[in-house]
Amino acid sequence: MKLTKAQSDHVEHAGRWWESNSAGSRTAGRMLGWLMICEPAHQSSSDLVEALQSSPGSVSTQSRTLETLGLVERVTFPGDRQTYYQLRPKVWPEILWSEQQRLEALRDLAAKARDIIPAERPDRITDLERIAEFLVAEWPDLMERLNAYLEKETTS
Repeated sequence: MKLTKAQSDHVEHAGRWWESNSAGSRTAGRMLGWLMICEPAHQSSSDLVEALQSSPGSVSTQSRTLETLGLVERVTFPGDRQTYYQLRPKVWPEILWSEQQRLEALRDLAAKARDIIPAERPDRITDLERIAEFLVAEWPDLMERLNAYLEKETTS
C-alpha cells in the first residue's frame, strides 16, 4: 500500500509531534498518525509495516507501547487469525481527562519546592505553582464543557 503525499505528510507530522511532545519514538507517532486516517480504521501489524515502511520489530514494540498508554486497542474478527490495531473509540477526551493527574503532579512538584524557593528568580517555582493550581481547579469544568460540546456536535 502506497500512501498519498498528503497521507505521508500527515504521518510524518504526527511522528515528529509525538517525538517532540511526548518523548516517545517517532515510529509510535507515525503509527498514531496512520491510525488516525487509515481505511479501514483497524490495521494488522503487516499493514502497519507496509504503510509506514517500518520494521516488524519496531511496529510490534510501538504497538505494545501505544496499547499500554491506552491509545490503541487490539481487535480481532471471527474466522480471522490476525490481530489488528486501532485507535480506541473516544480516546482523545479520555487522554485529556488524564491530564488532570499530570497537572496535579506539577502542582505537587512546585509545592514541594516551596521551602527552598531561590532568592534569584523565585518565579521558577511560584509561577509553576500558580499556573498548576489554576489548571487543576479549572480542568474539571473545562472537561465538562468539552464533553457537552462533543455531545452537542454528535446530536446535531
